[in-house]
Amino acid sequence: MVSLRKGRDPCVEVDIMGFLRRFVNVFRQRRIDRDFDDELEFHRQMCERQERQRGLSAADAEQSAKRRLGNRSIAKEEMRDARVIQWLASSLQDLRHGVVLLRRDPGVSGLIILVLALGIGGTAAIFTLLKAAFIDPLPYRDAGRLVTILEVTGWNPNTSGFLAIRQRSHLLEQLAFAEHRDMQITGTGEPRRVFAARVTASFFPLLGVEASQGRTFLDEDNQPGKTASVVLTDTFWRNQMGSDPHAVGSAMRLDGASAIVVGILPSGFHFDYPTLGIPEPVDIYVSYPVDSSVPLNASSNGLGVAVRVLARLQDGVTLAEADAELRNIARVLTHEHPESFPNPQNDPSLFHFTILPLRDATIGSQRSLLWLLLGGVTVLLLIACVNTAQLLLARSLRRGREIAVRSALGASRFRLIRQFLFEGIVLAGCGGIAGLLAASWIARTIVSLLPLRSPLLASAHLDLRVVAFTLAISMISAIVFAIIPALKGSRWTPGPNLNARAATEGNRWRHIMIAIEAALSVFLLCGAGLVAQNLWTLISAPSGFDPNHVVVMRLQLPSRKPNLPDPTAGLMFQEYLERVQAVPGVDSAATVTGPPLRPSRAGPQQIVGEIGADGKPKTIVAWGHQISADYFRTLRIPLLAGRTFRRGDAGKKISIAIVNAEFARQFGLGANVVGRQLNDPDGPITIVGMVGNVRTSGVRVDPFPEVYFSNLEFSWPNAYLVARSAVQSASLVKAIQGAIRSANADQSVFGIMTMDDLLANSAAEPRFNVYLIGAFSLLALVMAATGTYSVISCLVSQRTGEIAVRLALGASRRAIVRTVLGTTAGWVTGGLLSGLSLALATKNTIRSLSSTAATGSPWMYLSMMMFFFVVTLMAAYVPMHGASRIDPAEALRCD
Repeated sequence: MVSLRKGRDPCVEVDIMGFLRRFVNVFRQRRIDRDFDDELEFHRQMCERQERQRGLSAADAEQSAKRRLGNRSIAKEEMRDARVIQWLASSLQDLRHGVVLLRRDPGVSGLIILVLALGIGGTAAIFTLLKAAFIDPLPYRDAGRLVTILEVTGWNPNTSGFLAIRQRSHLLEQLAFAEHRDMQITGTGEPRRVFAARVTASFFPLLGVEASQGRTFLDEDNQPGKTASVVLTDTFWRNQMGSDPHAVGSAMRLDGASAIVVGILPSGFHFDYPTLGIPEPVDIYVSYPVDSSVPLNASSNGLGVAVRVLARLQDGVTLAEADAELRNIARVLTHEHPESFPNPQNDPSLFHFTILPLRDATIGSQRSLLWLLLGGVTVLLLIACVNTAQLLLARSLRRGREIAVRSALGASRFRLIRQFLFEGIVLAGCGGIAGLLAASWIARTIVSLLPLRSPLLASAHLDLRVVAFTLAISMISAIVFAIIPALKGSRWTPGPNLNARAATEGNRWRHIMIAIEAALSVFLLCGAGLVAQNLWTLISAPSGFDPNHVVVMRLQLPSRKPNLPDPTAGLMFQEYLERVQAVPGVDSAATVTGPPLRPSRAGPQQIVGEIGADGKPKTIVAWGHQISADYFRTLRIPLLAGRTFRRGDAGKKISIAIVNAEFARQFGLGANVVGRQLNDPDGPITIVGMVGNVRTSGVRVDPFPEVYFSNLEFSWPNAYLVARSAVQSASLVKAIQGAIRSANADQSVFGIMTMDDLLANSAAEPRFNVYLIGAFSLLALVMAATGTYSVISCLVSQRTGEIAVRLALGASRRAIVRTVLGTTAGWVTGGLLSGLSLALATKNTIRSLSSTAATGSPWMYLSMMMFFFVVTLMAAYVPMHGASRIDPAEALRCD
């Protein structure tokens, strides 16, 4: 049997080895030069020996050998071409020359590197955040298949709904139910409030998490009536329990009931994304009692809530397939339970599910913020590139004599362009390294300033992808900012350029670039002005109440059914209020389920007898609050008609209500709303009063309809306590807490702040947008001012002789300033108008990304343009002042 083997081509092997030797020789220049010298010297000696053998004298033999060998330098270059990859060697030489320029011109080089570090570092930081949000895997098993199920219109989520989905779905697996709420730990001294997640046993296996100590939940832990099992987070175990090694197996009193600690989670685990409706980090996880007998209930809020159901798509199942299945399940539920979902046939959109990938749900509204960040930093990087091009062009114009000499010595224009590009690459590389070092700090700073806590963005970190991205951005930036200086600087030719240069050389490009800087800077300034105007509107808008000297705190009554009204809650809160009002210094106190700027629940409301344009009962959505009798007096909300609640307004069902002016306006009733009745399944509710409008949202000033109910008729187990006092102090807060605990020793008080703080926190997101875009615009303004300074300085240096002649002939100082600034002012004005047009064209985009309601006034845009113009004039003052003070004789003598 003959074995056939593919042979190797010896020519190919020789070519590869030769290429490798030539590549290695690029980095052995000194040794190669010595080898060339030794080889040429050997050939010279051999030629000289041959000539002497022919009978020539030593001197004649030496001269003959030199003639035979020819020009030694040319011979070395030919040998170098044969033994070295010449283009690579010359490129390294250009890089070395770029490094030399860093030391030769440290001022300009340092400024360029600083500008590039800001632009590239900011871009790398935003990419790091984008990578954490969209690329990095979530810290859970099979995170790409994890989904969350939401209900859009009108359902009160409970475990029965969760069980209905789990029983009917064939495309989802490992469904888990979770809800988050405040709970209280008692029996260990002062009651402590904890933020808890009540979950089913499938929650941790779904996420692929195992306990670091003990265990997670078992199916039997979710049985109704069983002692609650608790799994502690690592943070709670360390900070609140002092890393107690015997924590697993210990007992605690949780909301007045017994509970057993069964495990401790690993330190890296968290599942508390605010975008999922989880406002703060979870302290403990508690087993959820899954009761299949709980009926499906129609929602009372009408605005849509999270179903709190998590699941994993089965392998090969698409999101669209799962969504179609869930919509079908929703239709089946509305048909099977018509008592829970009225009129499903006539309004099929009344109730349906929607499904989202867990990543999309965790990003949530921060998607817009990330795009806003990316847009701002991209504009800033463009300005940095243009500014760098300005500085490089100024330096290239100063190097006319050097380039002319290189051209005279045989350097081609392509070689000169390559040299300029490599000089730019050196600068971009240094700026990229500095930017990469700053990127992590910039990213951490942005995350720390975010108005909404973001564990997803907080996990952002630098890795090889960020390094590769930074390298790519640096190289692209180098090409962008170096191409124009390379094209202009490589045009110098021998002749007149060895003596002087044209006065206007390069000015058109410089003016074009300063116009671009002006346009981009004004664009950012107008964006900053827009969000600043929005913030001012929010801050200056009337709140509808008096926040001064009011302290706010939260109360959560222990309840086995925290998501349902508690008939005893109002009485308990009333007892608290009686004791708080007895505290010296307290003028008045009240409770409310949702204070201004933090409304709790909303739902549809109808007035008996009011018909809409469609012939059906007119319905509006209004916030609903349960308040105590002194609520309006405590916050000084004005009574416009009727009366407020009294202590005697108590009962087993809601019989009276108070509405705000906006509620009455939307029904077209005004003060005549008093005496009308709200439509309610349990019987009509009489409106006994109308009060003024108060702010309900931190990002809008438009009033929203509100309805107030007496907490002695209807109340939830959680509420805010507001207390007015002429003097606020820590001792007063402690006295209020003591008064509450004198009525109930197990009552925890938390979330303590002043109403002024609550108002300030409500504008946190608009304030962050102002800081963010304002920082970008100020950096852009500094760069534009630097560009203006460089342009004016260059013009003055180029036209020193002309200015001197004009002064000698009698020109005024004002005429000299007009000569220097005339063309530049025209280009800057063109850039200003272009930037204003761009800002107006993208106004709606900026508003949508920054949740801005302000539309922008003409005075705002005009003030931003004037602000930029004033700053650039200040930057131009120094060179203009020098131009107008030139001594003609001295200038002409130097020229």
